[in-house]
Amino acid sequence: MSDRRDLLGIGLEAELLELGRSLAFPAPSANFASRVTQGIASRPTAQPWWRGQSLVFGRPVRRALLVAVALLLVLAAVAAAVGLGLPGLRIIFGLPAGVSPAPSPSLASPAPSASVGAPGADLGLGQRVALEQLDGVAGFHVLRPTDPAVGPPDAAYVDAGRANQVSLVWSVRPNLPPTLDPGVGLLLMQFDGRLDDGFVNKAIGSGTTVEPVLVNGRQGYWVSGEPHFFFYTARNGQFVDDSRRWVGDALLWSDGTYTYRLETSLGRDAAIHIGESVR
Repeated sequence: MSDRRDLLGIGLEAELLELGRSLAFPAPSANFASRVTQGIASRPTAQPWWRGQSLVFGRPVRRALLVAVALLLVLAAVAAAVGLGLPGLRIIFGLPAGVSPAPSPSLASPAPSASVGAPGADLGLGQRVALEQLDGVAGFHVLRPTDPAVGPPDAAYVDAGRANQVSLVWSVRPNLPPTLDPGVGLLLMQFDGRLDDGFVNKAIGSGTTVEPVLVNGRQGYWVSGEPHFFFYTARNGQFVDDSRRWVGDALLWSDGTYTYRLETSLGRDAAIHIGESVR
């Protein structure tokens, strides 16, 4: 009894017994116990339902295997509902209500001109800020890739209304092929991941894959495949539909304080290399 009390917790067993006494149920007849015993004894012994075989597509399959597959599907559904997360960002499998799938390239709206203004100027990234003033406007030290092959960014933007989002943009060049946005060869976003009441969300459609990776030993995700939609849950809890553009391949990771999103067409390994050079 003492062992059982240790498992249930102090007082829990007594509370369950008291609850059982308070439940109303019909009183059994006088010979109820004997009738149940006789019924059990008269039935042939049967193996548990999960043993044996069932037919699937005309072929016998062990029921235990079917149960294991069903449990795996349930766990996958739970994982998809919860989503994978980083500070200040959540990856949700399946488009949220009211969001349409990514348009096919043939149906997509015409690409913005890459020759007008600074790179990224037409992406709605916020206020353009001079690089030497970036930390003061953002309110924190903005990290940058130190990989010499990347070099300094060509433009910087701060969107104070969206989790203090800072965007660094590089123009297309021989070693930085264009992303989904013509004229943009690399885009690095830094978010204030310390916010608990606002999330930056990413919706993943059926044609987009998410691969767990490590960036400087920290958890990250490489998102590739079909373009995916970008949206936010604002600090006040309202859904903010950021329909300005679709996003291509991207690397997502966090250093424990800030969350980063690097958009590039260079592929996973090159993206991780650039991400690990961010200082």
